[in-house]
Amino acid sequence: MAVTQGSMIKSIVSAVEFLDQRDIDPNLYDQSNDRAFTDIMKVVNRYKPCTMYQYHNFVNQDVYELGTVSAVTTTGLAQIQFTINTASTFPRVGDVIMSSNSNNVGKQARVQAVTFGSGTATLTVRSVGGNAVPFYATVSDVITFSSNAFAEKSSAPTNRRYSVTKYYNLIQIFREVDEISDVQKVAKIEFNVGGDYHILPYQIIQKYTKLKGDISVQMLAGEQSSTLFSDSNPFMADPTTGLPIQFTGGLDWYVTNYGISDSAASLGTFDFTEVDEIIDNFIANKAPKEFMVICGSRSYRIVSQFLKNLGSSGVTSVRLNIDGRTLDFEVEQFKYGGYTFDFVYVPIFDHPQLFSSSIRADVNGSMYLIPKDQVDTVDNGRQPRMQIRYTPSPFMGSNGFSDGITKEWRVGGLAETPTSGDAVLTTNWYTAQGLECLAVKHFQKYRVV
Repeated sequence: MAVTQGSMIKSIVSAVEFLDQRDIDPNLYDQSNDRAFTDIMKVVNRYKPCTMYQYHNFVNQDVYELGTVSAVTTTGLAQIQFTINTASTFPRVGDVIMSSNSNNVGKQARVQAVTFGSGTATLTVRSVGGNAVPFYATVSDVITFSSNAFAEKSSAPTNRRYSVTKYYNLIQIFREVDEISDVQKVAKIEFNVGGDYHILPYQIIQKYTKLKGDISVQMLAGEQSSTLFSDSNPFMADPTTGLPIQFTGGLDWYVTNYGISDSAASLGTFDFTEVDEIIDNFIANKAPKEFMVICGSRSYRIVSQFLKNLGSSGVTSVRLNIDGRTLDFEVEQFKYGGYTFDFVYVPIFDHPQLFSSSIRADVNGSMYLIPKDQVDTVDNGRQPRMQIRYTPSPFMGSNGFSDGITKEWRVGGLAETPTSGDAVLTTNWYTAQGLECLAVKHFQKYRVV
């Protein structure tokens, strides 16, 4: 016999299939570590409903303009004449000007006559200091129209018209689906999700995670399409129906096209030279002074080396505060030159299948500096600088639920209310979202590696 009383030959016993139990940890561990940009936007309550699939915002024009001297007729006299490049009819008689010319330190002049050409304006200006204080002009001097002055019983100055600039972005439709058969739905598996030993909860979590990731990628790096849902002959169309498909422009698209886009002179280095350049860029665009810096590990490592060398005086660890709302995670805060920067690490920037240095090096190696305040409207209202716009779900019915942003519904013979005779359960997700950034001239993309 193979066995005797009180002993066991393991090799024979183990040949009986499944006689031994297996030591199985029923927990399912998350090694993909996919976290979405949309999660952060939800935490800070940056979702806003949209009534149409294309949304617009308007920004006002700067009330001051600069001119660059392109030609000089006379200079070094109490009254001189020069030409500036200008795309508008901004200069007018009565303007008081100052100049970047080093000979004009502490000097002003008044515009006495203006003649407009094609993209130019020829100015005759007279020194405020009189004959004893000549005014100078050389090509490339910068002229600022800083004030105005008029005589007693003066006529009204020439009327100026200030325009507005319209920005718009598009809503993009995102979808995901999961399908499971009758056998798969009831068969038990060896790990559990939330205590449930079926495959359906796992599949639903994975699919919804993928959907949130897809949305996050577009909110960060999406390119606005030229195609609109209203196009009769769309370039981007569904191959089956021929109907148009819209794409929303993301943060990178906004900043690259309408904001500040700059980089370190030598990629891979970051010091006070780069900090000064970032701040100078903001000063040139009259930006606010408190910023949330969104970045991934690869770009932040370069900055972190610089910050760690500053000691505790320049860098502190604080809870992130946006619009007066303190969030439950800490960030490194750096203060310098009257500016405050809160560095917010967003894991999706490091995603090897999405934003690696070999796929999107410009995004992966950059920091995005976004004002933390709300932008003022000219009538004293306020709006968040960055938010996600969404249209309400067009779907009705009881087979599923909606959080107001994303609709989940189920169809098939296994749905709560069966919709067919097929022994399957199909779960659908649908959402229509787009990113909106306001006063984008105050946003900055700064590449460091």
